[in-house]
Amino acid sequence: MPSNLCRMSRLIPVVFLVLFPTGASADETDEIVTGCHFSNAEWGAEMIDICVKENQATRAEVLRYPEKYQRFVERCRRGNENGWSWVKTCIDKDIAAESALAEYPKEHAGLINFCDAQFGHRGAAAIRSCVDRALEGPKNN
Repeated sequence: MPSNLCRMSRLIPVVFLVLFPTGASADETDEIVTGCHFSNAEWGAEMIDICVKENQATRAEVLRYPEKYQRFVERCRRGNENGWSWVKTCIDKDIAAESALAEYPKEHAGLINFCDAQFGHRGAAAIRSCVDRALEGPKNN
């Protein structure tokens, strides 16, 4: 029995280095590992490992967004319990929507302001969706 305990005590530093690589916050890495474990436990250790590596890679991408998009990063990170791919998709949708909204004709400024007041807290993608729905008008069923 003591030999197994000794083997485990030697594994702990290795596991720690794998799970907490330099540059990653321990809290966020712990959240990634825990989230992947709970969402993939029935699929086994290999799927958990894949999930952890993908989330860590996506997290690194998110942290490289330019400063001008930090408001999107901060808002979307509040949903990181859905995984870092969800966070990145959220940011990318807001970036695309902000660009699209800037191209709308000036006569839609009032509608954009209205939608911003209603849905601005949910990001540029929600504002764009509101504007687009209003511009489409009522649908005939």
